Amino acid sequence: MKLKMLLKEGKIEAAAQFIFELYLEAPNKFKKSLLLSDSLPEPISIDFNLQHLNNLLQAFQSAGLKLMSKNIDVSTYSKDFRDIYEVIKIIGQNLLSNKERLVKNTFSNYSLSEQIQMLCIYIDDQNRLSQEQNSLALSKGFITGMENSVSSLNTDNSTGTKVSETDRSEALIEIAENLFRFSYHLKKGELDTSSVFNHPDISPYNIGSLEEIMHLSFQRNMLVNLWGKFKYRNWNIKKIIKNGQAIYAFIPENETDNLKEHIAVNRYLYDVVSSYFININDYMLENRKALEYIESIAKKNESIATNFVFNLKKEDVFKSNAILKNTLNSYLTNLDGIYKGLNYDGVQLPDLIKGFEYLFTIAKIYKETVLRDFKENEKSHYKMLSPIIDKHTLINQFCDVYETDSRIGKKIIDIFTFSPTPLLDVFSQPLIYVGKGKVVFSPTLILQMNVRRIIEGLASKFKIDISHKGTKFEETLRNVLSLNPFIKVNTNEIKFTAYDNKQVEFDFLGLFDDHLVLIECKHEKVPFDDKDKKQSLDVIDYGIEQVNRRERVLHKDWNEIRDRCSFELPLAPPKNIIKLVCTNIYNFSTIVRNNVEIIDSSSLFKFFIDPEIKKIAIGKEVEVGIYNNLWKGPAPSVEDFKSFLKRPAAVAPFIDCYKPAFKPLVKIKEEDFNISFFDYNLIKDPFASVGEEMTRSVVSTPNKKIRRNDFCSCGSKKKYKKCCMNR
Repeated sequence: MKLKMLLKEGKIEAAAQFIFELYLEAPNKFKKSLLLSDSLPEPISIDFNLQHLNNLLQAFQSAGLKLMSKNIDVSTYSKDFRDIYEVIKIIGQNLLSNKERLVKNTFSNYSLSEQIQMLCIYIDDQNRLSQEQNSLALSKGFITGMENSVSSLNTDNSTGTKVSETDRSEALIEIAENLFRFSYHLKKGELDTSSVFNHPDISPYNIGSLEEIMHLSFQRNMLVNLWGKFKYRNWNIKKIIKNGQAIYAFIPENETDNLKEHIAVNRYLYDVVSSYFININDYMLENRKALEYIESIAKKNESIATNFVFNLKKEDVFKSNAILKNTLNSYLTNLDGIYKGLNYDGVQLPDLIKGFEYLFTIAKIYKETVLRDFKENEKSHYKMLSPIIDKHTLINQFCDVYETDSRIGKKIIDIFTFSPTPLLDVFSQPLIYVGKGKVVFSPTLILQMNVRRIIEGLASKFKIDISHKGTKFEETLRNVLSLNPFIKVNTNEIKFTAYDNKQVEFDFLGLFDDHLVLIECKHEKVPFDDKDKKQSLDVIDYGIEQVNRRERVLHKDWNEIRDRCSFELPLAPPKNIIKLVCTNIYNFSTIVRNNVEIIDSSSLFKFFIDPEIKKIAIGKEVEVGIYNNLWKGPAPSVEDFKSFLKRPAAVAPFIDCYKPAFKPLVKIKEEDFNISFFDYNLIKDPFASVGEEMTRSVVSTPNKKIRRNDFCSCGSKKKYKKCCMNR
């Protein structure tokens, strides 16, 4: 804070002395310390100006002269300060142009409720158009769940640049959230004074100011993201001359590791889709009846008006909610038990799940109803895509359906409401407040909610104690791997003062053939932005330090370890050691740092407990077949395991499906900087061939296929769906 104030006040020499001392204290951490301290002029800050940046440049230069006067090599210092200054200047200048254009934009002339409703209508209508395109995918007889993740769409502003429907949809919601916040800021006086919420012919189309402000919001989001990557993830900037123009390219510290993080994102998406379809397949008849009932409700409606949806009685909601309830259960399948203790001001996890179930069901019914008679050429129809309703309408219906106390019902609906002081983000709070107790009801925003993300976010906000999650995670890992007779797993506590007079504790110690297996367990929340990812990786790096230290302890205190281990160890430490950090998240799997590999627990369980690789094809039914085994023989070998670590089964389908690309950002002014950033596009569906093969096998050799209701081939005498299919 001291440095921040010195730079703002233009006290150059005092700031230079501060920077000089900071560099002397830790030269190798100088750049990171400055960036993470939040003491620099932040280019994304609303009060950023070029004078503060110029003060920083002068302070850097003066500090450099002080270092040279002490005969200190300033080559590293010079590179660090040039990188920092250059990135702040480039992002800051382009954002200043963005801000200048934003001030001139006239979209703010509309009322707060008009602005927010138009943005929500646009989101819902774009989702409608996307679903029409998706219905064409069903014509091939199967879907994989990855269709929307393939980069196949052209962008509006960049020739040759491709994006996926998933990326486009997420970017659209991020743009909207940015503009919701901006509208709240500009129109804060309207929240309690506005009285007009009925906008008969409202539509987001053919409004130049809306189109412009969405482009400005997108550009700002991209520049904010690049600052986050530079600040938290050690991305580099490189000046490239192309066609006589300077282009400043943002590049990840390690492109291979960056690819693995992209794979993790798509693994999460595929897991959600595949687990959803497998779970609902068990309730096919029940789900079909629910869909038919929803359709019957929609048919009863004689016009585009849909207010009756918010007056549906308990019986109608419960007859409709089977498919949404089963969807919710699929989201909650892997939720940690610790979150069962969620309790905020009387709202407990079961109450919150009822809130999800209610909103999902009503949104599904509403969407089915409004789209049934929606006509693109009828301007008055657009407002029905995202209507403005009273929050009490939702509260009363929820309380009536679930026989809930009105105070709890209000708190639950409030949790899902995005306001000028939001608890979470729009991805988690889909009811958008527009004043006087009114919200915009957007079915698309509701149906895209990530339940696990919301529950984890609420747990963090509500200060729920999750400290023992790590211990439970370690126990689970040991217990599950102990089920495999081919690896010996220590079940005793190994904790003592090591040779270096420091305490040491072994999370996991195993013997696999002639290899010792050391695993450090780290249980983390799924990170969603670069700051979260940096914090997660810091935890993992600490785990890596622990694993490497334990390796040293093994050689120094082997007899101590032998005495405490639950199984018999050899007289001397094995020469071969496999070192792993195991996490519950996918984000950094197969990345190797300091000779330690990062792996997720599901991959470890797959190799040691369930080595059969299954094919899943989603057609009229979910078809599952076994086509490979991770073990080359009847038992796993170290060679099998090492090959698996390099290319886990869940990762393998994705590896050859990406193409690197530099994506340009659009400039506002000619004098702004040309910026591009490195990215990976998913250019083909990793599971398309699986669906094709499975479809062919159903037609050509159905007798060889293991179907859901067949007896399992493992000899358990159980049906396949109740046995190996769910392992």
